[in-house]
Amino acid sequence: MTTNSTPSGVANNPIIPKRSLSSVFAALRIKAFRKFWIGLLGIFLGSQMTAAAQSWLAYELTHSPLKLTLVTAMGSIPWIALSLYSGVIIDRFQKRNVIVVSQIATIGIAAIIGILIATGNIQYWHLLVASFANGINSAFYMTARNSIIAELVPRESLYNAISLNNVSMNIAFIGGPAIAGILIGTQGTQSAYFVAIGCLLVGTLTMSLLPASSKLGQVKVGSMLANLREGINYIRGQRTIVIILVMELVITIFGMCYSGLMPVFADLLNLKSEGYGFLLAASGIGATLGSLALASLGNFKRKGRILIGSGIGLALILLLFANTVFLSNYVHLGSFAFAIMFVLLLGTGATSNNYSVTSGTIIQMTVSDEYRGRATSVYSMVVAVFPLANFILGIVAEFLGAPLALTVYGICLTFFMVGIAVFSRPIRDIE
Repeated sequence: MTTNSTPSGVANNPIIPKRSLSSVFAALRIKAFRKFWIGLLGIFLGSQMTAAAQSWLAYELTHSPLKLTLVTAMGSIPWIALSLYSGVIIDRFQKRNVIVVSQIATIGIAAIIGILIATGNIQYWHLLVASFANGINSAFYMTARNSIIAELVPRESLYNAISLNNVSMNIAFIGGPAIAGILIGTQGTQSAYFVAIGCLLVGTLTMSLLPASSKLGQVKVGSMLANLREGINYIRGQRTIVIILVMELVITIFGMCYSGLMPVFADLLNLKSEGYGFLLAASGIGATLGSLALASLGNFKRKGRILIGSGIGLALILLLFANTVFLSNYVHLGSFAFAIMFVLLLGTGATSNNYSVTSGTIIQMTVSDEYRGRATSVYSMVVAVFPLANFILGIVAEFLGAPLALTVYGICLTFFMVGIAVFSRPIRDIE
């Protein structure tokens, strides 16, 4: 391996083997990535616990799908507004430091909400403010987190590393909501926040131990606006990246925001907080299995077909999931309806995970080092539409009901992904 092909901080690490059983966790042999992975696990676990607790609390306070999704939508406002500028800043600073600072702020916000709940002073507007503040953190954290991976592992290990990155996230998807649901039911909502703070602290401290990996000084000296314009012009010249970003936007709006309605579907099935937590955990289980499968493939070919197939699969499963409640009412499935929804959520987790891993890998393997932060910031800005899309889905659900609203979204996503499969050869042919 030559020095030019190896990101800073990993020049002496061996090339990761491909397509073998041992290669599933191969990137974890790299010390820097191993620290990153452990840190992510703590941060993801704490974040998922607070997200589940926040959604449950918002619905408990309002019993409104609209107000429930408004809480998450508040976070998208600063996230979208700051994402592009965060890329310029992240290209100028150590990404490790950006991650640590953003998580310290997240811990502070969680502590305030936990104390307000414990003292009986929590109000709905507190959740709106907390979500907005966390949106500021997310604008910087998400871009830094996604772009630092390519600096910690060699190029040939990138797909494996991003897959393992999602494994840690999906373990948190399994454990976070389930633990939060149990804590909420037995100790109160504040306990979920306080345990989450402990996880966030462990993750942040581990992240602080990462080496200085970012190649600073490659960004041209000048104003932030000039650097931003330069980054946008670079992205516009990359046709594949542009199409991938458009696809990511569509799948974020119509395919990923189903999770925001989980409290509503749990209520339709008369589930308690524990049942709600396990429904959310189902997506994490499916996503973990998908991540492990992708990690075992190494730097395999035909990524474009995996991308399209995952998008179509997600759309079809969402259609089935949305109509399980209707089916239960007509066929009287009883408790069996929960089992069906659990299995379908395994599918949504696997397909959405495979889509996000593949699209993220394509972008990271395509962009140049000096534009990595800015290119990733555009990707993060697209992902930041998720809370806003959640809110729009909440508006639709308020008038049509959650099952019918999700059915409409599933139909839209199906038509779009089939259209990409038929008419977009550049995506189909991505190797």
